[in-house]
Amino acid sequence: MLEDWTSAFEAWVRANAALAAPVTFLIAFLESFPVVSIVVPSTALLLAVGALVGSDLLSPGPVILACILGGILGDAAGYWLARFIGPYAVRKRLPPSCRRIYAWSVVVFRRWGWWAVFIGRFLGPMRAVTPLAAGVVGMKNWPFQTANILSAIIWAPLVLMPGTVGGWLARQLGEDPDPLAIGAVLAGAILLWITYQRLRPVVLAAVKARLESGPLRRDRA
Repeated sequence: MLEDWTSAFEAWVRANAALAAPVTFLIAFLESFPVVSIVVPSTALLLAVGALVGSDLLSPGPVILACILGGILGDAAGYWLARFIGPYAVRKRLPPSCRRIYAWSVVVFRRWGWWAVFIGRFLGPMRAVTPLAAGVVGMKNWPFQTANILSAIIWAPLVLMPGTVGGWLARQLGEDPDPLAIGAVLAGAILLWITYQRLRPVVLAAVKARLESGPLRRDRA
């Protein structure tokens, strides 16, 4: 069902290319706004946008800029919402599936501050609660916004890149591609996917261990 929904969205963007940047902004905003990213398949939609960029159907500049701005404002809105309603209201309104990662994120923010905001955008579960945790622990606006802006500038091209590469490869293969070329592309994609699946848990575990233990070692020293 998600694949059909994504295909319909891609067809709509093809027919309304002039609206691609505003739509990308909205998707990136929803991807970055707390908790909403769990409900809305925004990552899949951004991959579809990236595929259209790689297919040379959309201009990359406005799309990337819109993705950056949407990511920045989504996190900023979540941060200010948490500052406004307070920690008790945040905890009370969180869905049960988010409460454990939220509690861990709060601990991480109290220890690491700026780096927790920066890294949190790139960790799927943490991204859903990063702005809330920053607002709840009372992180100052300027450090939060600098980490927010810098991470979004890096995150936006990265989240669009897989779709862009896929669209570019499809364009290179053409309408009547060589079977050997298709096989090579599929083999490369499978190899990249296997590598990603093997490295992802290792990287996440290393980052989590570093976030949890680093400051404690310094305090004991």
